[in-house]
Amino acid sequence: MKSRLLYIFGLTLVLCSCGTNKFLSSSVPSSEIRQLDYFEPLAYIQLIEKGNRPKLSDSLSTITRQTLDSILETKASKLNLNDKISIENDTLKAQIENELGNLTQMIFEKNNLEGIVLPPVLDSILESRNQRFAMASIATGFGRKKGNYGGQVAKGIGVGILTLGMYVPTPVKSNMTLYTYIFDSERNEVAFYRRMLTNKEKEPTDPEFMEQQLISTFNGYFYEKQ
Repeated sequence: MKSRLLYIFGLTLVLCSCGTNKFLSSSVPSSEIRQLDYFEPLAYIQLIEKGNRPKLSDSLSTITRQTLDSILETKASKLNLNDKISIENDTLKAQIENELGNLTQMIFEKNNLEGIVLPPVLDSILESRNQRFAMASIATGFGRKKGNYGGQVAKGIGVGILTLGMYVPTPVKSNMTLYTYIFDSERNEVAFYRRMLTNKEKEPTDPEFMEQQLISTFNGYFYEKQ
């Protein structure tokens, strides 16, 4: 399933790379979101090794996830965050990951939130907590094994890092993209979605860059540009 999720996130990354990072939102005003719980963040970080082949790195993914989790806790007040939703059941975790992947694909295809229904597992978790709004965040990205980048630039070739083989003409050293969602269980819909993609080559484990992306996510929604 993780390979499929990487494909979905990579597809939106490559096909939207020339687009903007503008957010999508429902008709619910942001001022109505007064209590916002948040799911423990997810991260899928790949390491580019010999032959320019991407491989999911558990260690890099864990570092990125823990860093993002720490930033969410530190910036909870600014982001209107309340309690963290931690899921211990592995089967339930897998279902949530699958629903988030499907949501991302649907939003990419429609380029709006109209008619996109909140998936059943996510909806049931919020209802069980009597929680109307909740946020989820996913970091995807890649880094390169030491010595890999220079050789690839010299050759002038590259492969789609996050798309399991889709061609990209110029190799990139490293990058991170942040996906953020706010769910509305009362209206059974996605209230907010934003994909923060940058053209800067930043390490996916860089906490300063990660915090910058997270704060920028809600520019124009919760607050004016920071």
